[in-house]
Amino acid sequence: MVKEYTHTKRARRGNAGAQYGYNNGRPAKTADKERAARGQFDFDVINGFRLKEVEFKSPPKKQREAMREQFKKEVRPAFLKYVAEHFEKELRAMGISDTGLATMRKGYSVNGYNVHHKLPIHGGGTNDFKNLIIMPIKPHDELHHDVIDPQIKNQNLNAGVKIKLPWSDDMVWKRPARPREQLNTAVVQMAQKRQGR
Repeated sequence: MVKEYTHTKRARRGNAGAQYGYNNGRPAKTADKERAARGQFDFDVINGFRLKEVEFKSPPKKQREAMREQFKKEVRPAFLKYVAEHFEKELRAMGISDTGLATMRKGYSVNGYNVHHKLPIHGGGTNDFKNLIIMPIKPHDELHHDVIDPQIKNQNLNAGVKIKLPWSDDMVWKRPARPREQLNTAVVQMAQKRQGR
């Protein structure tokens, strides 16, 4: 696997995720990691994102690099300005202060928050606003480390692979009541049987 596809864990001071009720970066148990690599999770929702099956296929390197450059220079600043203008109430509920909102209105990121590609660029995602969400770094990193990265590790992403992707239709993250949640899997399994999966 090419290392550039997975996220590197960030160094943290103290318990950066404590305010959101997360596990302070403790690694998942080995059995959990093995199950995650096969796309098997004991939850259907993580950090407010519902798992959905998608094709994860890496575009050519030059295309990925051009999209990342466009994201850094044009798309992220425009997205931050847009959400600051249209989602002030939601941003405040997430913990963004007056200073943070002023920073975003200028097109700059706020410390402790990340603009996340729901379907990453290296998985075929775009820079469209509907594929972006602003969220705190800790739950963002959990989406990658606990769900996406184990499934794409050692896979041929040029050919594509089906994975369970954490998805939200929102542009601003909403703190869920529970970080991980299992939906009524019996109902889901019955529906899958009817569809012949």
